[in-house]
Amino acid sequence: MSELTWKKAIEKVFLEERRALHYTEVAEIIADRAYRTKMGRTPQDTVSAQMTTDINKNGDHSVFVKVSRGVYYLRALLNDTEVKLDSEQKKAAKEINQKEDTGKIINSFGIYWDRDLVDWSTANPHLWAVQQRGADPINFKKQVGIYLLHDSRETIYVGQAIKQTLGKRLKDHTTDRLGSRWDRFSWFGFYQLDKQGDLMEKDLLGEISLTQLADILEATLIESIEPRQNRKQGNSFSGIEYLQKEDPEISNKKAKHIISELFTNKN
Repeated sequence: MSELTWKKAIEKVFLEERRALHYTEVAEIIADRAYRTKMGRTPQDTVSAQMTTDINKNGDHSVFVKVSRGVYYLRALLNDTEVKLDSEQKKAAKEINQKEDTGKIINSFGIYWDRDLVDWSTANPHLWAVQQRGADPINFKKQVGIYLLHDSRETIYVGQAIKQTLGKRLKDHTTDRLGSRWDRFSWFGFYQLDKQGDLMEKDLLGEISLTQLADILEATLIESIEPRQNRKQGNSFSGIEYLQKEDPEISNKKAKHIISELFTNKN
């Protein structure tokens, strides 16, 4: 099947699903069904922009219609079915939209990433991640923010990467007194991503109020500890959770090791 344009891929999803969808779910379906092989680094943002732009440009003649915040449908299907969101859709949309409120502090984060998927041989190790399956990787090694180190049982250390980047701070912990004590890490980043998915390495926070400070502490604790009685995610999350991707250099080293062993055994 030939590569569909973003707009055609979005339309195809709605025609097949015949229900209102949050733009993040649309992006995931496009990837799952391979309607596009080139997803870019921020496919969910691209899907949102495609529908928003079409609506702003064409108004009532737009192909898409906004049902509620972040949730869209095909205008052509409005006469075929009554657009209603079930409780699960409403809950999911509300949780995603809460992350995207403007003026927040934590813009991206990763939870319980695997230490073994990072190549620690460089001074500032790459921290590769994807927004969703099928998306192009983004490198968060120059991100700044808060991080946590975990062992198999608990969180053993909480630190901040401000004067040094996240990659460098984590690298330090591979050789210091904590070096042998952690195998997972979580991080909460302050730098935003631009429309191309590049990390914006500048302070956009300005002054932080006491409310925002309380929000960031609450959000970090809820995300990292996951207490059972907290029914909502913490505030101050305007970005989304990024999924860790193995550093390609690790795969290269594994392949070289296998080839070397095969060559040695032959001799």
